[in-house]
Amino acid sequence: MAEVERSVSDVARTTAVARARAQLSPRERIGRLLENEAVFGYLMVAPAILYILILVGYPFAIALWFTVSDATVSQPIGPFTGLTNLKFVLDDEVFKRALANTFVFTISSQLIQMVFGTMLAFLLLRHFRGRRLIRAIVMLPFTVPVAVGAIAWQWMLNPTYSVVNWVGAQLGFFPMLGGPNWLGEEQYAMISIIVVNVWRNLPFTAIVLTAGISSIPQEILEAASLDGAGWLTRWRKIMAPIIAPIIYIALLFSLVFTFTDMTVVWLLTKGSPVNSTHVIASYAFVTGVISGGLGRGAAMSLFLFPVLLVGALMLLRNLKARTLD
Repeated sequence: MAEVERSVSDVARTTAVARARAQLSPRERIGRLLENEAVFGYLMVAPAILYILILVGYPFAIALWFTVSDATVSQPIGPFTGLTNLKFVLDDEVFKRALANTFVFTISSQLIQMVFGTMLAFLLLRHFRGRRLIRAIVMLPFTVPVAVGAIAWQWMLNPTYSVVNWVGAQLGFFPMLGGPNWLGEEQYAMISIIVVNVWRNLPFTAIVLTAGISSIPQEILEAASLDGAGWLTRWRKIMAPIIAPIIYIALLFSLVFTFTDMTVVWLLTKGSPVNSTHVIASYAFVTGVISGGLGRGAAMSLFLFPVLLVGALMLLRNLKARTLD
């Protein structure tokens, strides 16, 4: 008898709750729904997921299809060709040169940026007159449009009226009647695009490191200094491990952007002289867009995707391990 009464009571309670819910207004129903943590969490990440699907996932899927098809500018939906485009890319001597240039361009730029960015960060942390003005000047390369900066560098590196050659001649490094053809010779052109890329991205590295170093508690550094630790020891044992998460994230973004960037190369040299300064991004643009071979260009542009994916996962895994420690 007690069980029957309990079941009747449960049915009555359920009926009452259903009637109460039916009497709620649409706004109240939405409010009740959002009180559920799982629903609210999915709702918060929905815009990011939608962004990834529309602006990242769809173009990536199209690029994958171009890679395995004979797509051209005049016929974007080409027949399926399998790995033919990849075989063409691996047999292309210019692509091999562009692949080597990409690694040289990226690794050299990152090493120089980290060294000079660290030095600049410590300089900006010092208290001196005009520090705010210097900080504003340091940020100029990062805020100036890339095209404007490239035009200025083209003028400074021009072989006829190069201000760089003139300064070098005045200091005795170059002959008075001439100097290096910075954008017309292979070695000098490669050095030039690396220097301009460092000039463009150095403020980002310096500001990130400045923010990270300034967040380190000064008590720790002062205690280490009193214990006799030199600057290099404090940097290696204290500062670098503390700001490692910031360095890892900045390095990850910088590596990906530099590996896939063609702006500086295209604006300064367009791959010249004789295709010697092409990186993968610029050569893929020439092959896929200018020459019309979308399939081959897509195969080139996605060639480094597995390498970048594995590298990014390794960096993030190392970062997670450091965070857990």
